[in-house]
Parts: sequence; C-alpha cells; structure tokens
Amino acid sequence: MKPLLLVEDSDPDAEALMRIAKRLPLPVPVVRVRDGEDALDYLFRRGAHAEAERPVLILLDLHMPGISGREVLSTLKADPVLRSIPVIIFSSSVESRDVDGAYADGANSYLFKPEVGPQLQATAEALHAFWFKAARLPEPQEPET
Repeated sequence: MKPLLLVEDSDPDAEALMRIAKRLPLPVPVVRVRDGEDALDYLFRRGAHAEAERPVLILLDLHMPGISGREVLSTLKADPVLRSIPVIIFSSSVESRDVDGAYADGANSYLFKPEVGPQLQATAEALHAFWFKAARLPEPQEPET
C-alpha cells in the first residue's frame, strides 16, 4: 500500500503525529524519515530504501539539519516522475519568506505546525479531511524503463 511520507527531524513532533495518525481513519500507512538526505534516498529508492513504495502524499518539515525541506521540495518537483506527488510543508515557521519560498518551489500547501496538543490534533484532522476525503490524489508514477 502506498504510504504517506513524513519527513520530520523532531522525534517529539513525529511521535505526536504518528499517535494522531493511528487515531484517524487514514487509508494509508505513515512512513517516517528523519532528514532531507533520507527523504531523497527514500524518494529516489537508494540504499536502504531501494524497495520503497512511492508515497501518495508527503508531509515535509522545512527546517532540518543538512539537506533542508526546501532543497528536498525543489529536487522532488524538478523530477518528472516524482513532481506529481503532493507535498505539504508542515513547519513551525510563519515567516513570509518561508511560506512564499515553499510555494515558489512547488509546495501544494503550507500548514503551520502547532505545539503538541489539541491544536495539532485539529490541524491533523483538517489535513486528513482535505487530502484523504475531499481531494483526489494522483496515482504515484513509476519511472519508465
């Protein structure tokens, strides 16, 4: 089954999101990677991720050590096979340069990451309602051989 790919370097944030995801009726599993380098390895099926399923949706943290979320986003959107995968930036930054830059690089939406608690639950529920109930997700593409 095609997963939702969570790219999050913060263990507490990722654990909170995973707990919420288990309570929601998500139609897909959630796979987490911890940084931009691991995200690109997963998406391009390199190394330990050679057999990875293409995700149907990516929830991407913007500010990570090493390869940033913006770099992951621009690399993903430049690839003809991967660019159709919807990418939701999930960041604690409300800086207009981050929001505007993410959209300029091809983000499909930008959600503010609230503190763990009721607001995070509400944000996750809204994400679920839109992306898994209202929206129609594209079928993940496979590279031509």
